[in-house]
Amino acid sequence: MRLSWKLGQVAGIDLFLHPSALLMFFFASMPSGLETIALVLALFGSIVLHELGHALMARRYGIGTADITLYVFGGVARLERMPRSAGPELLIALAGPAVNFAIVMALAAFTNLAALLGISTPVFLMNVLGLNLVLGLFNLLPIFPMDGGRVLRAFLSGWMGRRRGTEVAAMIGRMVAVVSGIVFLLNGMWQLVVVALFVFVMGGMELSQVRAEGRSPGVPEGFAEGVVAPVGYRWANRGDGVWRLVPIMVPVGGRDRSWS
Repeated sequence: MRLSWKLGQVAGIDLFLHPSALLMFFFASMPSGLETIALVLALFGSIVLHELGHALMARRYGIGTADITLYVFGGVARLERMPRSAGPELLIALAGPAVNFAIVMALAAFTNLAALLGISTPVFLMNVLGLNLVLGLFNLLPIFPMDGGRVLRAFLSGWMGRRRGTEVAAMIGRMVAVVSGIVFLLNGMWQLVVVALFVFVMGGMELSQVRAEGRSPGVPEGFAEGVVAPVGYRWANRGDGVWRLVPIMVPVGGRDRSWS
């Protein structure tokens, strides 16, 4: 049962709001009132555009997006599958922050034009500019599985392979999350503690998923992890907890023969 509320669709992608996202109203730094509501809505809009950047770039590589969900710590575009090669992953990861930087550039151009015309820029627009700048820079931190961490994984994958690259990126990300979480906790920054915890958990989950991709079908987790059966063989359980390689049998002319 989904706990999130469906807000509608954006570019054919379902958009959901998690109940935790409502806490953003309490985390807003501006005085309470309409300005706070407008700023939080602008923040949500910027996050949606950020995630939409990931989704549309992924679509160019034939990867669909199941949905986009807004949480208290930001947004998540749930891709139907992750790109296996470094190039597409790099571009998909950079597409989100690129949208935030495009918003920053557009607002900066507007404020400069307004200044030339002698028109004062509303504080609200400057706050939106600052929010998008922070979103873009924060997401580029090399902390897996954030965008910067995925960029790091893409570079490492081209050098040491996808699995090893994920392990290194996840290790760095989880170490940073632990240290940051402790610092945030000691300073009473509870909302950032939640973000650090999310990064730590999600990094571990994606690492487990990548490790499972390199495991032969039918082999339980923890057994011969990452070891793929040779061509023409598969892992088989003898029934007493012992696994062994057996040839793959295919029917040929009414008889079973191994495939090679």
